[in-house]
Amino acid sequence: RTSLKEYANDVWINTQAKGLAAKAVGLRVVGYNFETIQGKVYIMGITSKPEQLEDLIDAVKTVKGVKEIVNYVIIVEK
Repeated sequence: RTSLKEYANDVWINTQAKGLAAKAVGLRVVGYNFETIQGKVYIMGITSKPEQLEDLIDAVKTVKGVKEIVNYVIIVEK
């Protein structure tokens, strides 16, 4: 169970992560989904650019309150 304060913090983290991701990788961020639970950010999606994924993860790491990042992104070859 999470408190209202924890839930609000997770929503804030998720919003910040999406904004920084959009800034880091541009409109291609649409291909990623984010979910934050108790400070743990789950990133899901599919990409053919591993370097883009690294930029995305580096950007999300800077968000205050992020305790852990769980990467569920699948890398496919073109």
